[in-house]
Formats: sequence, structure tokens, C-alpha cells
Amino acid sequence: MKFYKLFSLSLAVLLLITMCGCSAADKEYGVESDLVSTQETKDSNLPEVSSLDNKMPKYFDTRHFDEENYSDIYLGKKYEIKANFSGTQFSLPTTMEEIALGGWKLVKGSDYDENSLVYAKETVELKFKNEDGAKITALFYNSSNSSVRLNACDIVKFRFDNNFLKKTEDYDEFNINGVTNTAVVTDVVAILGTPSHFYKKTENTYYFDYFLHKRDRRNKIRVYVNLEKDAVTAVEVSKYK
Repeated sequence: MKFYKLFSLSLAVLLLITMCGCSAADKEYGVESDLVSTQETKDSNLPEVSSLDNKMPKYFDTRHFDEENYSDIYLGKKYEIKANFSGTQFSLPTTMEEIALGGWKLVKGSDYDENSLVYAKETVELKFKNEDGAKITALFYNSSNSSVRLNACDIVKFRFDNNFLKKTEDYDEFNINGVTNTAVVTDVVAILGTPSHFYKKTENTYYFDYFLHKRDRRNKIRVYVNLEKDAVTAVEVSKYK
């Protein structure tokens, strides 16, 4: 009888050791179920291949971006681009006649004038200047299937260069949807949010794209930044229709 009791006790101990050794730890023990499900949902929305950029994580969550640094983040189709430069309010698309009302004229020596022909589906980039000496770059686009005069083409993009870094006391002021001459990189992200796309031009120069929507990525705000100087160097706004 004593033998059987000893055998039964040994068997019970062996069974207990086996069960403890093979059971997996419960990773969710002590963790609220809602928190676990929320984290799983959040992670499942992130791309399998994330951005490998080593500087942008300082400014926003790069896990939202793929290997080409694109994300599914958009300003929205109805988002209104508001651009003020050197006292003029700009809207897009617009025309040469419209910006002339604000005092902007083609820079002398341009390859085109208002009567120059622009071929079908062709774009032309030209510089304009106002009486104060401020300059902008405008992109004309002939969306028709035949050649038309320059003054009949839509202006679909403006570029505003920031000369604040060179002329800290006498510079051409701009405000593009809240981004101003004195904005630093963190200001851009705080004002416009996480970009739809970012691109590294050199070690310390990038641009951020804020697309209005996915179907036409031409429509956007593009902000050029210098990380070393912690400054905005230029802003482009474009809208084709």
C-alpha cells in the first residue's frame, strides 16, 4: 500500500512539472482587453514596410509611411488653399490677367509674353515681379487639345521663396495656410499635420507634400525645409482644377 501511495505521489508531481513547463505565458495577463484590441487595430493599419528615414521620426510617426515615404494622409478634397504673398492673396487655378490686377508682371527678358503660343498639354514656368521687387514663380498649363495663347492658359502652381534667411529685416512676407517666413520645421507639422509624403533632397534638406486627395496628387501644398537651419526655404501651392 505504501508503495502505491509513493508511486501515485511521484506521478502527480511529474504531471504538474510537465504542465508548467509546456504552458505558454499569457501575454495579455493584467492588460485591459480594450487596450489590447485597440493596439492590434492600430498596428494592422500600418504598412508592412515602413520608412527607413532616420531623421523624420523626430517630427512625426514614420510608421505611417511606406518604403517610398508615402502615407494615406490627405488634407481633403474640399480643403481650401490660402496663400498670401507680399500683400497679395492668391488662389488656384487662376490666370495671368487675374494676377496682373494685383500688380504682378512678367520679369523682363522672359522667353514668353502673353501672346506666345503654348502647345496642347504643355506647361510653362515663368517668373513674375511686383512693384516692391518681390518675385514669384508661376506654372502655366494648357489643358486643351490644341495650342493657345499664354494669357488663355490657367496658372496651376505658384512657388514662393523665403528670403527671410537672407533679409531678416526687409523680407517678402508670406502666409500659406498658417505657414509663415519664420516657421520652424516643428511649426509646419503642428500647423499642417503629418505630411502625405516627404522627400530627402540632401542630408539636411527635405520637402513635405500635403496632398488634397489621392486621385490627383498634383493638387497639394509643398513645403521645403532645411533641418540644419530649422527653417522653411520655400512653399509651393498647386491646384489644377
